[in-house]
Amino acid sequence: MKVLITISHPSHANFFKEATRILSKDGCQIFISVLDRGRLVQIVDKEYLGYERFIAGEHKGNKLSIIFNVNILRFLKLLKFSFTNEIDFGLGVGSFTLGAAMKLLFKPNIQFDDDPERTINIILEKITSTKLFFPPVLKPGKKIKIFNALKEWAYLSPKYFSPDENILEEFGLRQKEYILIREISTGSMNYMAQDPNIIYNLSKDIPKDYKVLLSLEDKTDFKKYPEDWIILNEPVADFYSLIYFSKLVISSGDSMAREAAILGVPGIYCGFRKMKANDILIKRGMIFHSKPEEVITFIKDIINGNIKIERQEDIRNQLLNEWEDVTELIVNIVKHYNR
Repeated sequence: MKVLITISHPSHANFFKEATRILSKDGCQIFISVLDRGRLVQIVDKEYLGYERFIAGEHKGNKLSIIFNVNILRFLKLLKFSFTNEIDFGLGVGSFTLGAAMKLLFKPNIQFDDDPERTINIILEKITSTKLFFPPVLKPGKKIKIFNALKEWAYLSPKYFSPDENILEEFGLRQKEYILIREISTGSMNYMAQDPNIIYNLSKDIPKDYKVLLSLEDKTDFKKYPEDWIILNEPVADFYSLIYFSKLVISSGDSMAREAAILGVPGIYCGFRKMKANDILIKRGMIFHSKPEEVITFIKDIINGNIKIERQEDIRNQLLNEWEDVTELIVNIVKHYNR
């Protein structure tokens, strides 16, 4: 069976990684389509070494690019590639461009999503997908199926991820004595209305007794951040161990805040979007959605123990007992269509 996987965000690269390994061992021929966006191509090349991959679409951080390059040109390239290479099955996260290509070729495609707030995207995904899978953030329907977990669990479950403290030596760090911060680019449709300098604006008030690792999606202005901050050069080997051993994570984007929380690390999300996927973890006291002007107060409360945080391994074990194996779900879906 020939399977085409589309990747347009770093979290998508991680989402399919374990399933790809298993499916490949089971005899599936895997092809990877990647969107040219930031450091994503380099990340995919690192994580999917040995698989045939091609670039479809380029994200330049403006609306015209999103409409023309990310959607129209990407759709045409996916359609051509799928037809030429006789693709049997498509897998994507919110990729209605792949869905449309597969639909025109009368081939099944399964989409995953966790963002019902993007109503236009969801409508297009429902039209173009064979089935559409969501965490418990909306009700199931004729096409919509629900799985009991968040997408990030596919690669952060203890079944697939074990932290390795050796990564700390590379950066001269000690466990729980540093803060990891993520500043996203606001060039995507989801974040165009957000202040692009949330982290920079509060950087001078971050407690000085903790080292800071900074993950910048757009590294153009990296010199404006404090000189003693360590700027990460992605892709970083064992990045999730860096999250796991941090004291806390601050992120202006939603994905890394969820990743931190699932790893049992307090995640402060200071972006402007309200998301049902985040609410699942907010209710459990694992994500703190903060206005930018309140971030420093949250940091100090967490560091000083004013906010009760469950033991890291207790959180991980609870999720392991309650949530389903998302990677196993992906593999079983493909096997079902390969009968």
